[in-house]
Amino acid sequence: MHAECKFVPKTESANHRCCFFSRFDHNVHPVIDTRQFQFEESESQQRRQVEAFIFSKLEEYSREKSTTFFHLTSFSHIRRRLKRDLKSFLKRIHPYLVPEEKLIQWLDETLQRITSHLPHLHSLFNSSNDLQKLFAQENSFSSATINTQWQQLQLKRAKEILPNTSEDLLDEYRKHVVEKLTPKKLENNRLSLKSKDPIDLDVKFNEAELVGREYLTKIFDDYQKRQYPNVNLLREMIQLGMNQMVKRPKTDEFRNALSSSNVLVKAMFIIKSKNAYTMSLKNIADDFMFLRFGRSLDYDMNEKDSITSRFASLIHMFLNTISTLLHSVQSETSLTTFSQFDSNLSSEEILSPLVYIDQWTWLIQKWKIALQTFPVHLTKSGAFGRLIRTTIGVGIARLYGFAENNDHEDLDSKFFQALQMGFYYGVAYALVDGLQDSDNNEEQQHSIDVDHWLSEMERILCGHELDPSSLPQLPMTSLLLETFHSLVQLTSVNSIAEETFVDLALLLRSQRADKKDSKRIYQNNIELYLGSLMKSHFTYTATAFMGGARMVEGHERLWTMPFLGQLTDDCRDFNEDRRDNSVTPVTYYAQHKESNVLNPFFVFLFVCEDLYLQSQRDANTGAFLGRRIIRTLRSLQKDFNEFLLIFVSPTYPELFKYTLSLEKLFDRVSDPEKSVFRRMNQFGIDYSFNHRKVETFAFDHLPLIEKQLTRMPNNNDPIVLGMNHSLKAGGKRLRPLLLLMVTQLYHIDIKRVLPLAIAIEYLHTSSLIFDDLPAQDNAPLRRGQPTLHMPIESDQNNIPSSLTEGRAQLVAVDLIAQAIRLVTVDLHREGFPYESINQVTAELSQSMDELCHGQFLDLQAARVKRTTLTIDELDHIAQLKTGKAIEVVLVCPVILAQIDQNSLKRTIDRLRELGRLMGILFQMKDDLLDVEGNVGELGKLTNIDQHNETMTYVSLLGIENTRQRLKSKRKEAEKILNELWPQAGTIRDVIRHICERKN
Repeated sequence: MHAECKFVPKTESANHRCCFFSRFDHNVHPVIDTRQFQFEESESQQRRQVEAFIFSKLEEYSREKSTTFFHLTSFSHIRRRLKRDLKSFLKRIHPYLVPEEKLIQWLDETLQRITSHLPHLHSLFNSSNDLQKLFAQENSFSSATINTQWQQLQLKRAKEILPNTSEDLLDEYRKHVVEKLTPKKLENNRLSLKSKDPIDLDVKFNEAELVGREYLTKIFDDYQKRQYPNVNLLREMIQLGMNQMVKRPKTDEFRNALSSSNVLVKAMFIIKSKNAYTMSLKNIADDFMFLRFGRSLDYDMNEKDSITSRFASLIHMFLNTISTLLHSVQSETSLTTFSQFDSNLSSEEILSPLVYIDQWTWLIQKWKIALQTFPVHLTKSGAFGRLIRTTIGVGIARLYGFAENNDHEDLDSKFFQALQMGFYYGVAYALVDGLQDSDNNEEQQHSIDVDHWLSEMERILCGHELDPSSLPQLPMTSLLLETFHSLVQLTSVNSIAEETFVDLALLLRSQRADKKDSKRIYQNNIELYLGSLMKSHFTYTATAFMGGARMVEGHERLWTMPFLGQLTDDCRDFNEDRRDNSVTPVTYYAQHKESNVLNPFFVFLFVCEDLYLQSQRDANTGAFLGRRIIRTLRSLQKDFNEFLLIFVSPTYPELFKYTLSLEKLFDRVSDPEKSVFRRMNQFGIDYSFNHRKVETFAFDHLPLIEKQLTRMPNNNDPIVLGMNHSLKAGGKRLRPLLLLMVTQLYHIDIKRVLPLAIAIEYLHTSSLIFDDLPAQDNAPLRRGQPTLHMPIESDQNNIPSSLTEGRAQLVAVDLIAQAIRLVTVDLHREGFPYESINQVTAELSQSMDELCHGQFLDLQAARVKRTTLTIDELDHIAQLKTGKAIEVVLVCPVILAQIDQNSLKRTIDRLRELGRLMGILFQMKDDLLDVEGNVGELGKLTNIDQHNETMTYVSLLGIENTRQRLKSKRKEAEKILNELWPQAGTIRDVIRHICERKN
């Protein structure tokens, strides 16, 4: 079905030389053959060639034995020698083209850069290691803490476009940019199709599956005849790959160069860095084109303005952009780029963060929001790294489209649009993968019909109307809805919406169809490999459409290259997949080695062999495949030997011996992409640990809490039934969740403190039962259910109404008794010492004591007719009634963490103030909801306070003044939180939730 070419709009002929692209030289080593040295007319070209000559001479000097003598390596001696060699050299070539004073100036400037810019070069070269700082620096800072170039740029931009100058200006700016640049919601909730009828996905998928089966049948028949890979071809490819792999200098080499007074040592560090960077740039371009086309495009055309050279130049410009961005979030100064060391490299950027501040702010904020929204099991499975990789991958694909179509108009805008598409595509892919994983995840015990939801998504992608109410209300649902609307808008700009969404629907169908059962025995190679092939194929085609490049010609390439990519990932991820019980051809073969299925590692090598032979042993093709093979083996790390025993084994001694010998080459193997995204995945896990949205944190942990809350009744015990009714009537579980958040800040396993979390919820529920009694608030509803002094469903007419109020009182007392047992007995079973448990018990009893006093003051204010209460009196009531219950969940985990006693006292004092403020915030919002809320959302009647003539913040201050005071107290609470736990993003979101909740 995908055999034909699919085109996107093209500008001019690719033969036209685009003035936008800088020259990119594919030579790695800057060594000049002086016999063929010819000067160009322009001064910039002359200077570039002089620089190259200087570096070539420095490299030549460094190989001389005399470099061991200090006086022969001093700066002055090297300068004199270079000056003499340059003058002699130029006299032989063209004595009058460059004046001597200009020549000496270029020499001195080059030497000066070698010395002064060395630290900047090292920082640039290692900037990928600090990618996490892009997010760490983006926490909620006020304008008073501006300390990086990036924040200064954002603040300046904020002052240009926003009218106010409040201390929250940066936060307001970021929110403004996200709202402004996020594509708007569709009016009709439907993808506009060329045909009026929705796409028949079953027909499309069956057609594609038939092609996939034919492809696999063809190659597998051939592979079964071969039996073993060709060791000689394997050796040849790996040798080519190693020849085109230059590792960057190590940190020790940098320290040595920085501290050395020997200019040759410094120069050699720069030369090695330049060579490694240039080779990496070439390999990135090669890898992209080989994965798209399976062959070298135009290296043998010897054209400076080929598609390849334009593409490599664009990649370099993008790397300049990333380096500038990363540097700006860490420093107040501007960044040195590689162009200052190599005139062949452009200093230009695409979508420069120093100019397109709004666009990069949007992307960084959206990455953060996604990471805060993803459930933890998605993040642990690599969703964040996959999101970043997909975002950048679609961007790189668009760069290739620019090069292929020789497009040089409005590239920055088009490139940002591609990054936006990549972001939303990455979100969709991560969420779909995560939903399928959660279907079999024991820790995610949510009642979601995943298959039904994914089926509904297929219908939407094929042109059926989107009904938001048909989707489960999960933390990531709103992000997924935004993804649908945004992808439709973004792809419609290039008239590729229908093609992109059809392929996304086919990708989703292939994911749903590829549900491998770990207990199933696969006798058929096609059935084992088909799912992986289909998923990789449609991932490939959807990305190609969004990238804006022409679809590759020849339908077999549309299957071979993504299949190679999938086989590579399956081999590399062998240990992780096995640990997570994921079924792939690789993990399946490892468990069923004696079955009749093909060895997946051999299939991987066979695919590489075929591509290499089809290229007629092209050196670039062989190098690409050789890098892929040896990087795959290196990524296995400690599992390398076991992998070989499983997939090669001594039954093929020659192959086993050769692959085993490759281990000695691993120190020379660079794999920057894999290492960067591995670090990004780990950063995502670490960051989300304490920065998830409160809704996501609840999604991750509520099942565990709910499971522990319910008590098993004994012979329909009415007391236990009453407990379960009150405990299971819904509720936000904010206090136990808040306790778990604090627990994680101190790296305590949350399962160890579950008894305390349950005890606190028991105590909270008991207070609500008392609060609802006729003698107090006399509330008939709580959390949308009848309160316990009213008849409830489990009574089944066995408990007369005259007993319900007494039952409610006794249930409340029994909940307190059960809470005491959980704290004193179960916490000790979890290994906490009695000294800490006694302190926790004291905190709980003090909290309940003060809660009772607060509730009485509240009742007194309602029943004893007073004209008014002061604001301080209302705050005191809120502190006792609500704040103390929050304070205790903040303080108890700190006690259990057993931190230093001096630190403990200071921390607890500040936490008590934070709890007081959060209690006031909670009560003010409650008072606002009582007059403004919706009964359906609240789960209880409104205007109860007015009916009971209770004095509230609203009755004292009025609605608007209560809102303004809520904002002021919120800032006070956030300030304390930032002082105590600046990393506590989820707790910061709890404060937001308290102030912005609707129930």
